[in-house]
Amino acid sequence: MYLILLIASTFTQGLTIVSHGNSFITAFPENIGYFYPSPSGRCLRVTALEDTSFTVYFGNTVKKISNLQKGAVKTVTFPKTAEVYQLNYSANSIRITSTKKIVVQFFSWTQSATSEKSVQSHVVQPITNLDTDYLIPLLNQSDLIQTFGGSPALFWSQRYSSFKLIIINAVDKANNITIVKNISGSVQEENFTIPAYQLIQLQADASLYKVKSSQKVAVILTHPCLETTACKCNMIVNQILPKQFQGQNFVVPHIQGLTQSLLLMTSNDKSTSLSQNNVQLQPSPSGFLSLSDQTKSQYVNTSGNVSLTLISPGLIIEGIPENMFAACYLLQFFSYTSGFKKALVIAETDSKDNVRVQNSPVTNAVWTEITGTKYSSALIPFTELLTFIWHPSTKIGVYIVENTGNRVYGGPALPINDRPDEFGCVVLPGQFEVKNESLNWAESLAHCTSLENHLACPTREDIQMDLANTINTTEDEEAWIGLRRSLMTTDWYWQRQIPSTKSLPSSSVDYINWADGQPLDKSKGLCASMSLDLEEAFKWKSEKCCEKKRPVCYKPPVYLISLNSVDPVNIP
Repeated sequence: MYLILLIASTFTQGLTIVSHGNSFITAFPENIGYFYPSPSGRCLRVTALEDTSFTVYFGNTVKKISNLQKGAVKTVTFPKTAEVYQLNYSANSIRITSTKKIVVQFFSWTQSATSEKSVQSHVVQPITNLDTDYLIPLLNQSDLIQTFGGSPALFWSQRYSSFKLIIINAVDKANNITIVKNISGSVQEENFTIPAYQLIQLQADASLYKVKSSQKVAVILTHPCLETTACKCNMIVNQILPKQFQGQNFVVPHIQGLTQSLLLMTSNDKSTSLSQNNVQLQPSPSGFLSLSDQTKSQYVNTSGNVSLTLISPGLIIEGIPENMFAACYLLQFFSYTSGFKKALVIAETDSKDNVRVQNSPVTNAVWTEITGTKYSSALIPFTELLTFIWHPSTKIGVYIVENTGNRVYGGPALPINDRPDEFGCVVLPGQFEVKNESLNWAESLAHCTSLENHLACPTREDIQMDLANTINTTEDEEAWIGLRRSLMTTDWYWQRQIPSTKSLPSSSVDYINWADGQPLDKSKGLCASMSLDLEEAFKWKSEKCCEKKRPVCYKPPVYLISLNSVDPVNIP
């Protein structure tokens, strides 16, 4: 009999978002970028974080993909009829459910007779990340084009004269929706109902600023063909995050290849201000904000929680607030051929050299310090279509940037886990197990090792806090942990070898949590135990290794190790 204690905090700290899950819903907005494109395409790229199966639901099509191994990728392609091109209700939502954790990336592209392409991609958020309260960026197409020095196209019709908003009902029952508009200072509400798993597409001019619902919805801001330059246009698509994922501090990325860019702040409080280097930024009449230097990444902060969007002709990139930095990101690029593939990485300057790509430290990065912050940023080039990037001791921010022809596209990378781990990118958190039977220290070590676990090793304060919070008992007894003295040097060290799995070598002791008067000299104890009593603050003691105590085993996390591309799946 065991007391099994899952470290739930690994994936639930603060407002940090992770984008893996078991259930997803999305849609393909209309895409007519680069007029009359041929060919064009739409796909969802599904990556398995565990051995799993998944099922795709589209219209009357139900397709199950079985036996997808951990790290494998399926590219699910959809027909042109999957696009949502009309205003009003539609059944063209796409759902994916899985037996274990997956992540989903969206790609839509068109191509002209030349090498020019219009590509858009974004992270499809799992339904667990969706909510019922959204703020919509106040984007007016005419203002946007004029701000960037363009002029309205002659062919514009009512259909293409504004942005669109797609609201997808994420639950299996009718969902009551309220959209809120501000028309000439008058707040107006419209109410309607979306059937189960269906969607509605609305025009989204600068008056529509809020969406509320009775159940969870996904919200996508889109435009089928936003004019850029030289009679070309790019599709725009941006999945809006719920209000609870807003923040106050942002590192605005410098995206190489963008010649013009502005910021758009979305806030529930009209008095919210935005500052750069302690200088308040003043919005234009259309609400756009300009940074003082667009040649490098910039740090900005706000007086309240906001969403911050980087706007450029043909591109919208959602900013990652500092409170949503993560420890590991999955990078999925669009192009299978060699080209411009980079990750913009934001890391703490003191630990930037510890950024890892898969199992290797980054060696080809040129870091630039971000003025007034503890951060530096770097553009890291890649040749791989799929990879992951992580940091062993601190959180980082990562964007993917890519281009085809003269067009830049990209956005935030897929966050896999929000908590650093010294051994890799965590997919599944670890577990502590407290055995009821009492054993000596050597027997306890053998018992844990036989389960391919190890004795609990709180090598850092945050691990000690996790262990204390998950045990959280008042039992007046002690349990063995993986700390003991060397017979040769009498130094304390952590014992963490696991047969047949990832090797966790023994290590020196940098963090300690000894009780008063501890540890005793070596003649009175070569092994360490931990109190199971909350009132004793789970302090450590040195003990004789032959004494009988309950072992605290630790099942290490499951790590993302490799990624493999496989053949596509076609949805007719």
